[in-house]
Amino acid sequence: MLRWLVVFIVALFFAGAALAQPVTLRPRIEASGQAVTLGDIFDGAGAVSGRPIAPAPPAGQMSTLSVQLLAAAASAAGLQWIPPAGLNEVRVVRPGGARATLPPSSFGANSVSDAAVRRGQAVTITYVAPGMTLSTQARALEDGAVGQSVRFQNVSNRTIDAIVTGPGAARVETQ
Repeated sequence: MLRWLVVFIVALFFAGAALAQPVTLRPRIEASGQAVTLGDIFDGAGAVSGRPIAPAPPAGQMSTLSVQLLAAAASAAGLQWIPPAGLNEVRVVRPGGARATLPPSSFGANSVSDAAVRRGQAVTITYVAPGMTLSTQARALEDGAVGQSVRFQNVSNRTIDAIVTGPGAARVETQ
């Protein structure tokens, strides 16, 4: 009797895994509202495509989401997604404003005029975690353009990496 119970439980587990809806990562991830949804991230999300998983970046700006967050959100929604090897995070763009019309090649600081943050400049760093947002001041240790990862020194003299989101602003997302 115990043997049949184990067989039934194993069969039920694999049947549940087989029922998971397979999805693929979109090649360009754009948040269309105040939150990033499963439909913004995955092709084939179906009925759960409107489910929010993170706050969207401000209009015309970009943020990143960790692959661990995406995998957990997909699994919780009954979606089947296996992250590609070597992928640690994805960029999310929220169209709107002048920055959204810049070509992707402009996301690197190629000249002095490209820098939204300058070395030595005081910058507002925003830490984003699910259900929480904190802001603090830091000093830029290098120049950086919008969308570029830059090193900063916070008020505790710790060096942190953050993504430049605009003039005098950067964002860190916890994983």
